[in-house]
Amino acid sequence: MPHSNAAGLSTRRLGKECLPYPPDQQREVMIARGQVDWSADSSSVDFSNLSAIEFERLRRILTAGGRDNLADLSNKALLESLRLIASDGSVTNAGVLLLGDESLISTVVPSYGYSFQFRPSSGSEATGRIRGNRPLIAAIPILTEAIEARREIHPLNLAGGVQLSLTDYPSEAIRELIINAFIHRSYETSGTVDVEHSPERLAIVSPGGLVAGVTPANILTYPSTPRNRLLTETVSVLQLAERTGQGVDRAYREMLRIGKEPPQFEDKGTLVRATLAGGIGNDAFARFVSDLPVKAGRDLNVLLALSHLRHNSSIDASKLANIIQRTPIEAQEVLAAMADEYGLLEATRRTISKPFPTYRLRSEALAAMSRSVTYRRRVIDDTDQKVIEHVKEYGFITNQTIRRLFDLHVYAARDLINSLRDREILEKIGDARGGVGVRYGPGPKFPKKKS
Repeated sequence: MPHSNAAGLSTRRLGKECLPYPPDQQREVMIARGQVDWSADSSSVDFSNLSAIEFERLRRILTAGGRDNLADLSNKALLESLRLIASDGSVTNAGVLLLGDESLISTVVPSYGYSFQFRPSSGSEATGRIRGNRPLIAAIPILTEAIEARREIHPLNLAGGVQLSLTDYPSEAIRELIINAFIHRSYETSGTVDVEHSPERLAIVSPGGLVAGVTPANILTYPSTPRNRLLTETVSVLQLAERTGQGVDRAYREMLRIGKEPPQFEDKGTLVRATLAGGIGNDAFARFVSDLPVKAGRDLNVLLALSHLRHNSSIDASKLANIIQRTPIEAQEVLAAMADEYGLLEATRRTISKPFPTYRLRSEALAAMSRSVTYRRRVIDDTDQKVIEHVKEYGFITNQTIRRLFDLHVYAARDLINSLRDREILEKIGDARGGVGVRYGPGPKFPKKKS
């Protein structure tokens, strides 16, 4: 535990410096160590003062999660099983947040509350507002439903008749970030959980900074460090959120899988802001990810590497290490697996013998990602060259031929053709309007033979 000298002064060592150690910093460190847990403290409220409506809501959640053994208990036994009874026999602060009515919560936890506002554009007046202090298990669906009611959704057909929905804000990402805002916020700091929604961005702001040791630069890999340990564990039992710190991972994964940038986190000291970029995801990238082996398509490190390669022609372990928040050695293992196990990358000839080679997408992967890649439109790459050589030899190319050349499904082949047409390398020839008879020949910018 932190201690002071005979004069009552406390210090801490950071690097080579001995710095003052004020009480607020001491408390944050003790919270991170699990020595202090506000949510487990006594609220001095008897369980009979809790809301019958919220007990019923809690039982429905437990039943839906297959926890009938808990749902069938009496109110007091249920609280005891969830460890929501403090040592003095009263309900814990976590119990009040989960099962108190609005009046009780206002009295016991005056800092608790939430708000939502929707703006048709980031600079316009809000056209939808919600403000309240309903208990936590009621507040979460209120906010998620308010966002989902205004989401943009674009259905996407995949090979084999499968349909995927592209959206501006994936439901799983929204849910995880909202739950994190409630369970990891500081209830000893004034302020509410605020959601700001517009087509351009979705921001979720919660009072209090990140827990001691956690920063935006290590939030993916730092060991789980809940600020409100009992509240976090109870929410995990209810299967509302991940207990092991995987909520942020899931938000990253769901954004990346549909071709969007991952969440951005800002720690202002007195508040944390999580921001999701607006706009529909990228259909070409979503199709590409859906065709990957299941292991690769769910691997966050692989998705982060592929997202980087949408905008950059190469990557190495040092670059990827910063992106996935791991060591260069771990990053190299990811890149090696993407090259050897999944066949997505290849090392460049100049760097292949180095401990940390530079990698680029294989031509087949580049063709499959097609329109999701931004840099390839500026130059003729290996994928384009294969198509050009075929057209030079046969005078035209079809969707079916491209599928055979690069082992693509019909949608990815179509995207590749559209990319070549957008850059005027190819153009449609003949009168066929659709089907296997459609042919594409040299366009205005098709490379001419050198004299």
